[in-house]
Amino acid sequence: MFSYKIKDSVIKGYHQFKIRPPMHTELNVDLEYTNLHDENAALVWIPPIEDFPPKMRQNVTDQSRFLRLCDIAGLPLGHVPRGLAGAFRKIIELEGKITALATGEPCPSFAPWQAPEATGLGVVIPCDYIITCAENDFNIISDAIDREREKDSFRELHLHLHGVLQSGPLLESLNFPMFLLKKENKFNKRETEND
Repeated sequence: MFSYKIKDSVIKGYHQFKIRPPMHTELNVDLEYTNLHDENAALVWIPPIEDFPPKMRQNVTDQSRFLRLCDIAGLPLGHVPRGLAGAFRKIIELEGKITALATGEPCPSFAPWQAPEATGLGVVIPCDYIITCAENDFNIISDAIDREREKDSFRELHLHLHGVLQSGPLLESLNFPMFLLKKENKFNKRETEND
């Protein structure tokens, strides 16, 4: 299995769900089977309370609404952008796993994402998506990003294969040829130490 990281994406729909995720927590991504308007819709979820250490369960996640982690655990907090959701559906159906990692506080939709006043937009949560799938499923993700109208917002794609993290800027090539993926020294060093 390979792991890919799509950096500088967003979780949409904060204005609807109004749940702030705990920082540095992997959030589950799963299909929204009950969505009648979009068969590819995917939700981002806070993990169940059992997944958190007991000492974290009372942590306040939203001061203004007096919400604690135990209040929001197991709840959805937003949607995957539509252009990625179709690819994520395929990956999940092929027994891959997708998680999100919040990288910032909820904020108004920002460029190159559409303006907050546009239909179905508004406040977003900046995030990275981590996709774990078979090597031959890599093209599903790269094709989806190529079709995504906000594709220029993704700074780069990180590819983690066999313990070595590699990365390549998306703006150099949206088709992600393997020769553009470069090894990062800090991860190569760790791999050498484990040998």
